[in-house]
Amino acid sequence: MYKIHRGKFMRKVLVVFMTLLIISSVACSQTLLFSTVEEKILVISGDYREGSLTVTNNADKDFQIVTFRRYYVLDSNNDEIPGITLKVYKPDGEPLSTGVLYTYWRSGEERQLRYKIYVNESVKPGTYTLFIVLWGFLSSGDPRVIQIPITLEITDIPLSFKEAFVEVKERSITTNHVLNGETIAIYSTVHNLKNSPVAINGTAYLERNGKQYLAKYLAMNLTPGDNLIQVEIPIPYDLPEGEYKLIYKLEYPKGTYLFSKAFYITFGVDLTSISLEKTEIMEDETSTVYTTIFSERNIVINHTIEVYGVNNNILHNTTERLEITRGTTITKTTIPPLPPGSKKVMSKVSFGKIPLGQKSISYKVFAYPRIEDVTYKEVSLNKTTGVFNFSVVIYNANSEEVTTKLSYKFFKFNQTLDKGSQTLILNPGENYVNIIEDLPIGEKIFYEFSLTSNNKEQKISDSLEITPPIASNTTTSTSSTTTSITNTTTPLPTPQERNILKYFAAALVVIFLFLLALYLMPTSPQKRRERPKPKRRSPLGRFKRPKRPETREYKELPKK
Repeated sequence: MYKIHRGKFMRKVLVVFMTLLIISSVACSQTLLFSTVEEKILVISGDYREGSLTVTNNADKDFQIVTFRRYYVLDSNNDEIPGITLKVYKPDGEPLSTGVLYTYWRSGEERQLRYKIYVNESVKPGTYTLFIVLWGFLSSGDPRVIQIPITLEITDIPLSFKEAFVEVKERSITTNHVLNGETIAIYSTVHNLKNSPVAINGTAYLERNGKQYLAKYLAMNLTPGDNLIQVEIPIPYDLPEGEYKLIYKLEYPKGTYLFSKAFYITFGVDLTSISLEKTEIMEDETSTVYTTIFSERNIVINHTIEVYGVNNNILHNTTERLEITRGTTITKTTIPPLPPGSKKVMSKVSFGKIPLGQKSISYKVFAYPRIEDVTYKEVSLNKTTGVFNFSVVIYNANSEEVTTKLSYKFFKFNQTLDKGSQTLILNPGENYVNIIEDLPIGEKIFYEFSLTSNNKEQKISDSLEITPPIASNTTTSTSSTTTSITNTTTPLPTPQERNILKYFAAALVVIFLFLLALYLMPTSPQKRRERPKPKRRSPLGRFKRPKRPETREYKELPKK
């Protein structure tokens, strides 16, 4: 019995001795440091991370067997910290606590090391070093200690925000120049480091002068790994042109991501210039206006031409739908003949009720001077000829002086008596021209007056017949006179003088009518005069004094 127990004891001592011998030999052997392709492992506090490391055999030896022995974590002070658990897996996915990890690992060869790391919430965020300890055995059986140091970063921030990307959706380009009607598309990627969803809220809007426009709100749960977030902001056509700032914000309890970018928003259609074919035309001519429009887009717009006269009274208005393409478009619009005076042309472009731009230009419309009336009166007569004064009234409807040419002609059926012309500078309003002619008596005379201005001619013609004077009984001596033709132009009265004459004549008419009314007014009959009553002299009433007796005296006795 004693021998049996002694044999068992000796076997146990031998195993312990051999184990100590192996440990001592490994401890005395050279320690090798193997590197990994990955720089670090990032783990969220209170969560886990699993993945694989690419480990390179940096030794100049080939290993027949490599076993996983243990791991430990050190902080920056080289103190080992608890709360971190590492699980290692074989290449086939079988968990491994200790034992053979690789076989036949050649020098310089890379192997994958699958892992799963648990980090307790008690571990403070920071940077640590994880050491994975392996034993490698050479073909000779000699062991080597292999250590794989890995940077381990512990954080309590589960989300990692990547830079946002913004483009114009319709054009698929990145630009800060956006057209009304287009859409600003915002793309951002958020990586969730946790192995469970994380709730997040977001906003996107345009800001200008402290005011928000077109705000978009979102709320979502981000799944583990990468999450693509897309937000679209359609730009309405009626958003005023100007510079705006895009604000994009993502928020969750552990942090906030903020992105901003400046944009200039415009409709993309500009009325660049307006011009006229002529800046001075006559009243019977049309005017042509040219409008130049530059566009960054293909669109249908409204083009309006308005013409204003004095006191901004609108004289002409036309609107057309205009289809324009990218680039420059020149439109041609005809304005009909308009009354004389200065005119202002307004060219406008709009999209619906949204004004896009306007420009104006001015031109003048001149009226043709015209002959309003021709009268004549006799100046003197003799037996054969008569001197007549022809008065021509010419009206200039313009607000400034006009140069014109007046031609005249006096003739009989087979003979031209006189003709001539005058170049006149007409004042605004009525102008008077006197022409004195010596014409034969007793014949029918024709006359014609023509006014030429800007290659347009106006003619007035008529005839007259001068009756010879009636011969008187008394003999009168008549001196012979020489027929002469004299053309004179009377000085033109000013408008103020004509107004004074009109007022004076009106006053004379009023005075005459007043006196006529006084003369025709019926006179009222005179009041009958009454004799005053005599005063009463007696209380008895009136007293009539008796007549005295009449006595007759006879010179002869009465006859029987």
